[in-house]
Amino acid sequence: MKRPALAAATAVLATGALLTGCGSTHAPSDRAGAAHPAVSAASPSASASASGSAGSTPEEAQRKFEEQQKQAAAEHDKTFPAVAAACAGKSTATPSPTPAATASGGYQPENPKYSENHAYAQLMPLNPLQQCRGDAHAARLTAEAAKQPPTGPDQAKALLTRLGYPGATVGQTTNGVQFSVSVPKVGPCLSGTLSATPQVEAHGPYLEGGCERPKGGH
Repeated sequence: MKRPALAAATAVLATGALLTGCGSTHAPSDRAGAAHPAVSAASPSASASASGSAGSTPEEAQRKFEEQQKQAAAEHDKTFPAVAAACAGKSTATPSPTPAATASGGYQPENPKYSENHAYAQLMPLNPLQQCRGDAHAARLTAEAAKQPPTGPDQAKALLTRLGYPGATVGQTTNGVQFSVSVPKVGPCLSGTLSATPQVEAHGPYLEGGCERPKGGH
C-alpha cells in the first residue's frame, strides 16, 4: 500500500528538478544582461572567468579575447575597406572623463541629482579608432540615404541591410524614420534619421547596454 505514495513522491521530485532545469536554460533579456553581465566575447573579465572555469589561466583568457578582437576587426575591415583605410593607425586608448571643478576646489558633478536621475542615459566613451569608424560609417550612411531617402521603415530596413547593417532597429516617429544599429563586429553605435534630410551620428553604447536610448529615470 505504500508504493503509490512512494511513486507520487518520486513524481513530485522529478517535476521539481525539471522545472529547475528549465528555469536555468532561459536566456536573460538584453536588459537583464545589462544588470547581470553574461559571459561574452565582448567582456574581457567575463571571458577570463569562463576560460578560468575551464582550467585556463587569466592570461590565456585575455589572449584569447584579444585574438577574437583582432579577428573581428579584420572581418570588419574586409567588409568596409574604405572605413578601414580612413581609420588606419588611430589610437585605441580611451580617454578618461574629466570631472567638473567646484568652487571649493574639489571635484563632483555639476548637478549630482541630475546625473543620478539620468545615469540610465549615459553613453560609454569611444576611443579615437572607434570614433573614426563611427564617423566614417555615419557619413557613408548619410550619403547613401540622401540619394533616395526612405519614406518608411521597410525601405529604411532594406537600405541598411543592403549597406551591411542587417541588425538595425527601425521605426517610424513624428520626426521621420529613426534607426539605431551597432556596426557589425566592432561597433560603435549609429543612430539617427534616414528620411527627409538624413542625419546620422556615432556614439558608444548606453551603460544599460545596447544602442537604443533606454526608457527610465525619475
